[in-house]
Amino acid sequence: MIDTFLCRRRARRNVVENIRSQFGIPVKMKRLPVGDAIWIACHKVLHTEYVLDFIVERKNVDDLVGSIRDNRYKDQKLRLKKCGLKNLIYLVEGDPNTVDAPESVKTACFTTEILEGFDVQRTTGYSDTEKKYGHLTRSIIDYYSTNFSAGADSSRLCLTYDEFLKRCSDLEKVTMSDVFALQLMQVPQVTEEAALAVTRLYPTVFSLAQAYSVLDGDRRAQEEMLMNKCNVVKAGASKAIFKLVWAEG
Repeated sequence: MIDTFLCRRRARRNVVENIRSQFGIPVKMKRLPVGDAIWIACHKVLHTEYVLDFIVERKNVDDLVGSIRDNRYKDQKLRLKKCGLKNLIYLVEGDPNTVDAPESVKTACFTTEILEGFDVQRTTGYSDTEKKYGHLTRSIIDYYSTNFSAGADSSRLCLTYDEFLKRCSDLEKVTMSDVFALQLMQVPQVTEEAALAVTRLYPTVFSLAQAYSVLDGDRRAQEEMLMNKCNVVKAGASKAIFKLVWAEG
């Protein structure tokens, strides 16, 4: 089922031989527009490459602390959510207790998994990460073998590799909606999923402000509007977004 495991070029070069030798998995290193690893299946007759519905973002604990501090962390997760693949794996490598801000790492892991729906995996170091990639590959093979017949039409299941690249290249084009989503993610209690749900309904600050204006005079209805329209927006987040966009102080 899986013909190639693609690792981002920045991965250590010996990862290729180590995973090949330990797990018998073909590995290639290639520039990926988003994420650190994906899995490819190739049509045996047409030779079309399909991206299986799993993607890994790998962070060692030092990188994770740095990305939290400069806000790359939220932007990267937003891009992952919009790349077209459903099963998002966030792999955190190393011991959080060895960095300056261990609680930040632990909180990030918790919110990424519980609030944002990523599958957070932990490894002790790079050699453990190689083993994790191997085990993930076997699990993905089992998943497709169990859930899809050998004759299933891959074009209905997965993006082609070219479609995946095109979709990711479109993410480079920053829209007003993207900027608004990133602004929303700075609001307390607003997760990536909640920010995306809001911007699907209201792509700009202006469109959201207009919706609040219709309810002007009913403060409670304004504070609860997003909670009532988007089930992923909780009460605290709904109130906080209203305060950001509409309320004084």
